[in-house]
Amino acid sequence: MKFVQSIKYFCLHRIHILLLFFICVQQVQAQYDDTSVYYLKANLTGVYNKTNTTESYLTNNTVRFAFSKKKTLINVYGGWVYGKQKTGLTNNDYNVATDYNVYNDKQILFFWGYGAYDNSYSLKIDSRLQVGSGIGYDVLKSAVFSLSLSDGLVYEYNNYAPSPDPLYNDFETFRNSFRVKYLLYVHKVIKLRGSNYWQQSLESESDYIFKFTNSMEFKIRKWLSFTIATTYNKVNRTSRENFLLTYGLTFDKTF
Repeated sequence: MKFVQSIKYFCLHRIHILLLFFICVQQVQAQYDDTSVYYLKANLTGVYNKTNTTESYLTNNTVRFAFSKKKTLINVYGGWVYGKQKTGLTNNDYNVATDYNVYNDKQILFFWGYGAYDNSYSLKIDSRLQVGSGIGYDVLKSAVFSLSLSDGLVYEYNNYAPSPDPLYNDFETFRNSFRVKYLLYVHKVIKLRGSNYWQQSLESESDYIFKFTNSMEFKIRKWLSFTIATTYNKVNRTSRENFLLTYGLTFDKTF
């Protein structure tokens, strides 16, 4: 048990160090390479409801930093969902993730590496670490519409919320990770985007994870949009799922 925990913390520390390393290195390189492009995006969305008898609110805040240079694309994500009702806490979920993509000469096939850590009150997950890699293919890629598919192998270490069942504590497995990602522009004013995952355990058919994230953005200014977003998560092993429908503002800047 202690050995597995040591491995988990070791991996977490290495992921954090790699994130900082990649960001610092690319910032230095950007000073000497005009082809380097940075992208920063932040979403501030939420819902608040109050009646004579009850009160509830939910916030869903995310931030993304991306760096691209020639055949390389690096993304760093962070998100936090917090919700509360009169009866008590409903959500306190956060996640950090990074992925590293290297494209071939034709910019169609790409190799990806992935690392993520998350904690979810609503899904009954105390901590979950995932690291993996795979390949992807850009099925369509234009100024108006893009569609990519990717597949790979992910190692997962998961500590579910305290349970009398030892099978739910310090659990680890390998998963096949399949993703469909798309981006559609409508008259340069509306942007539809989505990133949808299906992660199936290689050890059990009943152990799978769904994560569907889709949004619609209405451009207000070059750097500001009004966003409606939906997120669906399901962890079949814990029989837990959540669905979020939020709206708010998106700030994005390319430099």
